[in-house]
This record gives sequence, C-alpha cells and structure tokens, in this order.
Amino acid sequence: MNEKSFYTRIHTLGRVTVILALICFMAVPFGLSIVYDQPLDLAVCVENGAPIFLTFAISGICENLSFMPIIGSGALYMACVTGNVSNMKIPAAVNAMEVAGYAPGTEKADVISIIAVAASTFVTTAIVFLGMLFLAPLFEPIYNTPFLQPAFANMVPALMGALVVPNVVKAPKQAIVPIILPIVVIFIVGRTFFSSYQSYIMMIVIIFSALYSYALHKKGII
Repeated sequence: MNEKSFYTRIHTLGRVTVILALICFMAVPFGLSIVYDQPLDLAVCVENGAPIFLTFAISGICENLSFMPIIGSGALYMACVTGNVSNMKIPAAVNAMEVAGYAPGTEKADVISIIAVAASTFVTTAIVFLGMLFLAPLFEPIYNTPFLQPAFANMVPALMGALVVPNVVKAPKQAIVPIILPIVVIFIVGRTFFSSYQSYIMMIVIIFSALYSYALHKKGII
C-alpha cells in the first residue's frame, strides 16, 4: 500500500511539474509577442517546429523508456524538465545509487536518484549562472578575437564529432548506415536541398538505421 501510494504521488507531482514547466516555456515567446506587439505566425512556427519535433520525439520516447527502470520515475520527471539527462543526470543518479548500495528499481533507490538529480540540477544551474554573471564579460574579448572566430564558428561540428566517434568505436557495425547513408544522400540531392530538408532526411536515416540494427540483431551479428 505504501509502495503504491509512493509511486502514485510521484507520478501526480511529476505530471503537474511537467505541465507547469511547459506552460512557463510557452509563456516566454507568447509573453514577448504580447509585450512587443509582434504577432506570432503559427504557420511558420509549425513549419519550423514540426521537423524538430519529429526528430526528437523518437529519441525522447526511447530515452524515457530506457532510463525509467534505471533511475526511477521521480528522477526522470525532474531530469526531463531540467535537461542534460544522459550526460549529467543519469550518471549522477547511477553513481549515487552505487555509493548508497541500493539496486535500481527499489523505492529507496528511487529516493536516492531524486536527491542526486536535484543536487545535480542545483549545482549545474549555479555554475551556469555564476559563469554567465562573472566569466562572460571576461571571455567576451576572447570570443570576438578574429584569430579565434573560426574555431568558435565550428564548435558545434567539433562537439558532434566528439560525441559520434565513441559511439562509432563502440558499435562499428551499427554505425555504417547512420554515417554512410547521409553522405550518399548529400551527393545525390546536393548540399542545398540537404540543408533545407535535413530534419526530414534525419528521420528517414533514423528509421533505416533502426531497421538495419534490428536486422543485425535477428541475424545474431550484434
């Protein structure tokens, strides 16, 4: 009874928190539109938002289904609202459970995960806020140095490369389609067309990659 009551309260509080967070997120653009008397073009918003939604919907669903048994529903609600789930919140929760000596899936482990994710959220928020407040003015002249501008302009591709390489090394057979297929598509349709419809192309690549990985699994290769 206590276990059912605990998880029922967690899900109720988590759903309310997520709804309030969504309202706050949506209040920013709508509020700015009202304050500065700039009407929102919903058609343009949908046109630009749909590819992003389609891209992250699959990964979001898969992440939630895979992370929930590990860190528990309460910590997952908090992690999804505060962000940086896989890089910060999951390691913090898993490490806290290991230190405390509780196995994932138990009520005590879920409580430890909630505390760990909350502590991680407070720490990262404080660091980002202090960096924005004190370090940004100091580093602004460095960012604007002509010599370093090319490096900052290519920071996102560099980060993506650093994130991709470990996954390729970890699963080279599965990485063949996600890497080769977009390159082939670029040569076929051209860079301009690819850049304009890259979100939709990414969705197609994700589907083909999933089917390819499933085929490898069925054949016993992975």
